[in-house]
Amino acid sequence: MSFLFDTNTRAPLQSWDIFCNKYNTLMADATKHQESVTAIRQISRVNKWSRQQTQEAIDNIQQYVIVITDHLQKIAFAGKGFEEMTGYTFEEAKGRNPKFLQGAATNKLKTSTVKEQLIHNETTEIILENYRKNGEIYLCKITIKPVFNINEKLVNYIAYEQEIAA
Repeated sequence: MSFLFDTNTRAPLQSWDIFCNKYNTLMADATKHQESVTAIRQISRVNKWSRQQTQEAIDNIQQYVIVITDHLQKIAFAGKGFEEMTGYTFEEAKGRNPKFLQGAATNKLKTSTVKEQLIHNETTEIILENYRKNGEIYLCKITIKPVFNINEKLVNYIAYEQEIAA
């Protein structure tokens, strides 16, 4: 027995359709979360972070977009949400200085203040005008913390980022 379906009519939406879509979204988020946790643990192990620094980063995965750079400020990790916020994949950002997200509208006084604070190994908080890959400006609240290893050597910077409404 064969069934013929009229492609111009739609079948009714079933509860299974709604559940599957939500389930797939939740599973994708869980996978990204686990990948981020694994990457952060790997970076912390290689660079000998304290247990507290590692846990803080993992605890903030859900609330913030996390960007970790090496001590030369080259991106080593960009977490869940980075691509959605900036339009850049991690592969496009890897090895670059986060300044590549800045542009003409970015406040130079604010960025020079951040630079000074980082030179003095201070935590800094700032709201910056950054640019997405498509050229669109967005406001980003950023907290940048220097990360020292167990031997008190600067090994990374970690940025907790959050897009904010203008």
